[in-house]
Amino acid sequence: MSGAIRRMKALWRTAAGAAVVVLLVPLGGCDRPADGDGQVLRVGTHRGGTRGMMLAAGELKDVPYRIEWAQFPSAQTQIEAISANAVDVGIAGVASFLFAYNGNPQLRAIQAMDGGPEQKAVAVIVPEKSAARDMRDLRGRSIATTRGSVGHITLLQALEQAHLKTSDVSISFLSPNDAMTAFATGKVDALAIWLPYLATAVRSHHARVLTYAWNGTSNYLVQVSSDASVRAKHALLEDFLRRYARAQLWANGHPREWSEISSRETGVPRDIAAYSAERWHWTPAPVDGRVADALHETARIFAAELPPPHRDGAAGLDSSFDHAVDGSGGPRSGG
Repeated sequence: MSGAIRRMKALWRTAAGAAVVVLLVPLGGCDRPADGDGQVLRVGTHRGGTRGMMLAAGELKDVPYRIEWAQFPSAQTQIEAISANAVDVGIAGVASFLFAYNGNPQLRAIQAMDGGPEQKAVAVIVPEKSAARDMRDLRGRSIATTRGSVGHITLLQALEQAHLKTSDVSISFLSPNDAMTAFATGKVDALAIWLPYLATAVRSHHARVLTYAWNGTSNYLVQVSSDASVRAKHALLEDFLRRYARAQLWANGHPREWSEISSRETGVPRDIAAYSAERWHWTPAPVDGRVADALHETARIFAAELPPPHRDGAAGLDSSFDHAVDGSGGPRSGG
């Protein structure tokens, strides 16, 4: 892990007009195989979520290679690490993938998770005592989110549905942690955020969901990798995606068990872990035309936000892992 840490400490990127440093943070060491052959898969996770879910589902047992975990505050910083070849794979929303692919066409979306038309993992929220009852009430108000994130696309979609322009509100682009602080201290009137930050805002800061914004079409997460990692570690990635698919299907049916194990694993308070688990429902799906359509719709909504060269994110879909969608063999018992 130390080599990856050194690479990431040296990695600087410009995002939203400000220089940021991306740091790789180990999560409780590595998951090592009993009889490994030295192969390593470097996996990104947001606040320990991926590892916690896979651990709870029993999918980190008998892994025939070593997994090195790295924790990130957002999908954007995680994808920066993938672009820098410090991480092999990590899950992100299609908005984050689209923004990143626009700058690096070597990125690949290798597995999809379909959230359906009523996903409640991302929302625009306001303080509990806010007078706002719908998005129209936020005209002239300040809203925080993270540029290029699933929160950003949800905010733009919500404004569009309310027949508002971005110029009708004041949008502050902040990191997830800074956005949460701004919201909790009353420096902004609303926040567009995702789980598990959403759970923290609702449970700890008494936030109220104003809208989830979905317009009746499915939304997706994608497992993001790079062309280099796909070529060098195809077999490892295929096995990992199978395990992740099984873990997600298990978690969909066992939110209580998942939240309890996840809370112990990540240190997230149990009520926040439970809130997240109850709303984190996704179905493994191939990276097919439906995902391409979601990327094109995202590009339409982001039309004024994406800088040149405006690449077609659908060109980054890699369907060579689609046979791993169903997890093959069914979910394991939870651990």
